[in-house]
Amino acid sequence: MITRFGERPMSAAERAYLEDSLRKSATSLKRWREGAENALVFWSVSMLLLCLAWVGLAWLARTLVHWDIGWSNNPSAFEVLAVAALACAVLAVVSSVRWIKGWQDIRPALRADLEGGQVVDERYQFVAAKRFQEQHHGGVLYFLRTSDDKVLVLFDYESQELAVHDKDPMTSTFRVHTELLMVRAPKTGFVIRKEFSGALLDPGELHDMDDAPEKWPEDESLCPIAWDDLERHFSMPAVP
Repeated sequence: MITRFGERPMSAAERAYLEDSLRKSATSLKRWREGAENALVFWSVSMLLLCLAWVGLAWLARTLVHWDIGWSNNPSAFEVLAVAALACAVLAVVSSVRWIKGWQDIRPALRADLEGGQVVDERYQFVAAKRFQEQHHGGVLYFLRTSDDKVLVLFDYESQELAVHDKDPMTSTFRVHTELLMVRAPKTGFVIRKEFSGALLDPGELHDMDDAPEKWPEDESLCPIAWDDLERHFSMPAVP
């Protein structure tokens, strides 16, 4: 069986999933409120780090060269702190505004999916699997080769959760099989449901993944990199 895609009317459970996603989606007001909260946290943390750095430098100066640059004996301390607070505030605001502008409102697409009332059944048959571990969080990614030589990417989020909590990511219950049904909403691209079936696939050895952002694959999507080029493209570069 080759990879097949077929559109059909969504079920009541699939509609309920999308309706729940729409209810939970951030509004513009909520996004701006979160941005303001992020700016406040950014400003507070940066000021705390600045104050700690000043205390550390003052201690070193007093210990090594008997030079007191602490707040109590520095008449310009208030002016320096005021300028630093303003600079940190500007950085916090700029960072949060960029974060807000990078936000994409998915609510129109969700409404379009609900109004259209259709979902896409994606059926895959796999003949091989490979797995890579990203180095930032420790999660495992699977690359699955289809019978018509495509490559599907799936993230094992359970392994990432285990790694973040200092547990063995390889104890994850996520397993890949020879057949997969993915139900996807056509406008948002949301995967509503995944169902594996068939025999278990052995993913072989675990490869360390290069975390360069430009190489990061998309979850639940076909990968543009050919199967035979996966290790060369995604593996960590060799240490000279």
